[in-house]
Amino acid sequence: MTKRWLAIGAVFILGLVTGIIAVLASRSFAGAKRDVVTATTESTKGKPLYTCGMHPQVIQDHPGNCPICHMKLTPLKSDGDDAADQGAAAKGQKKILYWWDPMLGPSSISDKPGKSAMGMDMVPVYEAGQSGGPAVKIDPTLVQNMGVRTAEVTRGPLEKTVRTVGVLRAPEPGLHDVSLKINGWIDKLYADQEGMHVHRGEPLFNVYSPDLQVAEEELISAVKALRSLDVGASDPVRKESEGLVASAKRKLGLWDIAEEDVEAIDKASKAPKTVTFRSPADGEVVEKMVVQGSAVQAGMKLMRIEDHSKMWLDAQVYEEQIPVVSLGQTVEAAVDGVPGKTFNGRITFIHPHVDHMTRTVTVRITLDNVEMKLKPGMYATARIVTQPFADAIQVPREAVIDTGTRQIAFVVQPEGRFSPRMVRMGIVGDGDRVQILEGLAPGETVVTSGQFLLDVESRTTEAIQKLRKTSGATGADDMAGMKLQTPAPASAPTSQPTTSATQRQPLVVAHCPMKNADWLQQDETIANPYFGSAMLGCGEVNRKVAAPVERSDLIGLVQAYLNVERSLAADKLDVQTIGSLKAEADKLQGDQYAALRQGAGPLAESKDIKVARAAFRAVSAEVIRALEQSAK
Repeated sequence: MTKRWLAIGAVFILGLVTGIIAVLASRSFAGAKRDVVTATTESTKGKPLYTCGMHPQVIQDHPGNCPICHMKLTPLKSDGDDAADQGAAAKGQKKILYWWDPMLGPSSISDKPGKSAMGMDMVPVYEAGQSGGPAVKIDPTLVQNMGVRTAEVTRGPLEKTVRTVGVLRAPEPGLHDVSLKINGWIDKLYADQEGMHVHRGEPLFNVYSPDLQVAEEELISAVKALRSLDVGASDPVRKESEGLVASAKRKLGLWDIAEEDVEAIDKASKAPKTVTFRSPADGEVVEKMVVQGSAVQAGMKLMRIEDHSKMWLDAQVYEEQIPVVSLGQTVEAAVDGVPGKTFNGRITFIHPHVDHMTRTVTVRITLDNVEMKLKPGMYATARIVTQPFADAIQVPREAVIDTGTRQIAFVVQPEGRFSPRMVRMGIVGDGDRVQILEGLAPGETVVTSGQFLLDVESRTTEAIQKLRKTSGATGADDMAGMKLQTPAPASAPTSQPTTSATQRQPLVVAHCPMKNADWLQQDETIANPYFGSAMLGCGEVNRKVAAPVERSDLIGLVQAYLNVERSLAADKLDVQTIGSLKAEADKLQGDQYAALRQGAGPLAESKDIKVARAAFRAVSAEVIRALEQSAK
């Protein structure tokens, strides 16, 4: 019995001690959390600030560990170029520039404290923490850890080799159709099979024709009359006889009878039954429409002969490669059917139209085929060597970030600075070198690896500067040409997520009976995005879904979705917010988000608010489904 009471007492004491420790720990964490927001608002008296690399919103005036991930805090280096900021920091007069949620990025920037769209406390950012421009300053050790590599901007010749593919075909000038200009019958067929190779002047077939018989008799009679003339015959008579002979020969020649066969008829004493017709060219018989004994008519095509001593290679060149391709350029072609051999030729024709399906232009290359190894229909690869620019400013291709709307290169500045600069690219040459038309000068150094991390930091800085300008705060000018617009504040509904009293408010799923469609909104005040002001109150609350958790990959998506929903409800087609929604959807990985990514495409391409509202319906269904799945 005594042992039992002792055991109960021991358990009670152990529970009491554990509770005291938990209370002390929670108070310590709460005090640390308050330090995240309030430490930097107090006067630093010249002391250095400390921050967490994983959670930049954590800023303290004394060393220690991050209250979120418990990593050791590192000193926060201020920008030494801004003397005014340093003086203000030394006097403890740092000014709050804006409030934001680091989890959502620049889209959550606000000029007053509160809560973000996801219900998180917004964190202040102070003037001392901002640079004087969009340039990024990074510690040399961190530069090495990031794997930042650089290259020099050079000037020199830029060669570009266009590699393409094509199919061999017989050249059109080498096509010969064999037909007759008289009626008759095929008495003997020499070229009796398709694919047979024939030489120029070789017999193809013999033809019997009554018309030919008459013409032959005329020639023989004219020859006999000429020979029967006396030596003393007058010149007019002799010239008349000679003219009849020449006329009869010309008639047979116009019927495509070879000269040697005409001379044979001239010497004959009797008209032969048939006349031989010969091949007009060297080549292969690719079509044969007659057989032995076939009746033929004038104008009827009997055979087609293709001359393959030269071949055409019709290659396809993409439209962006057209400026560097021109007539007369040398081409090296390789054919799978003739391994180890290269065929040289020149560009003889460039088609004037672009194929709207493949976005390519046909470039015709003429190749010599002396050995007859090239066959029509063979697949070939071609290498077009060009040198479009003898003196071009150039950098490695990886040095330029192409966002689709602008092209950026990071230029290395003194003291570990990296400045983003707008550039304009030309052609991409061999060795993955790209021509720079404007924005860079020879001798400058650009970043070729790790610039995407720099670009993220620079974009954040630009968004901050844009906010400061629109709110009337003083700040450094934006870099020329680099414009970044922050999302406009929503005009409907009036209740904003920053006034939420809870950490994570559930989102409302509303239903429109007129469209038979659902959408998400932040509160129960109906604001129909499918009709806007025409029927803003049409709909009813269907159900509620949980908002994404703090580290969910759906946080940015839901924030962008709500911005689009409010703009459509206000009868506005905000291209920027729709683009943000498309970008957030593209970030999602996995097959479960495939339909969402696909549905965001038509919405981003919408140019009319009616089209956008129709596309928003499909996106809404997928966003609601994704939230409900993540809550399970």
